[in-house]
Amino acid sequence: MTESSEVLTVKIRKERGPFLWLLLAQVFFISITPLVADTGPGWAFLLAGVFAIITAGIFAARDRRSSLIVSVIFFMPAVFAWLGPDLLTDRLDDLFRLFSAAICFLFTSAVVLRSISRHVEVTRETILGGINVYLLLAFAFMMLHATIMIAWPDAYLLNGTPLKQQFAADQDSRGFATVLYFSFTTLTTLGYGDITPVHAGARLLTSVQAVVGQLYVAIFIARLVSLEVSQRALRRNP
Repeated sequence: MTESSEVLTVKIRKERGPFLWLLLAQVFFISITPLVADTGPGWAFLLAGVFAIITAGIFAARDRRSSLIVSVIFFMPAVFAWLGPDLLTDRLDDLFRLFSAAICFLFTSAVVLRSISRHVEVTRETILGGINVYLLLAFAFMMLHATIMIAWPDAYLLNGTPLKQQFAADQDSRGFATVLYFSFTTLTTLGYGDITPVHAGARLLTSVQAVVGQLYVAIFIARLVSLEVSQRALRRNP
């Protein structure tokens, strides 16, 4: 093995991270949201899903002390917001809860993105990290859409009726599943049109998400191709 190959092997080993656990946590949340209600016993499963992602995000950030510290700092308000007593009005408590989770998801996506951007070769961790970032963006925007819906109950319409109003009238509401569905269809620019943002803030957030989703996919694929081309050139000329 040449010296350059040995250096490359060491770098790849250092790049390997716990991205599989983060992916499994996100898949778990995606799987349970259509099956459980937002109230009663179902709420416990949703809580478990949210904190599984946040905890896995902290685990993914452990390689850098600064990232780990910031992750824990963001984690503490989220724990208090989701598990602690309600100190404010119901509306403000819900806003704090949703926004704290969105911040955790966005920071974790930034940590993972920074990690995979430093990879010198396409590995399993590179692919898993890229998928993780895409899903984390969907989760973060889901929380932000829900935040806007709490702040302005008529910001989103479903078949002409405010989405928040339909959730309130349904005792077996699958609100998280519905908002997550809207987030994914927006991120992928699929957009079936059944849920319509009508408030200015909702429209702006939806537009930003669509742009971010398209740019991320294009840049990530370009990065993978660039790494693969450079590695093939290195193998031909070691």
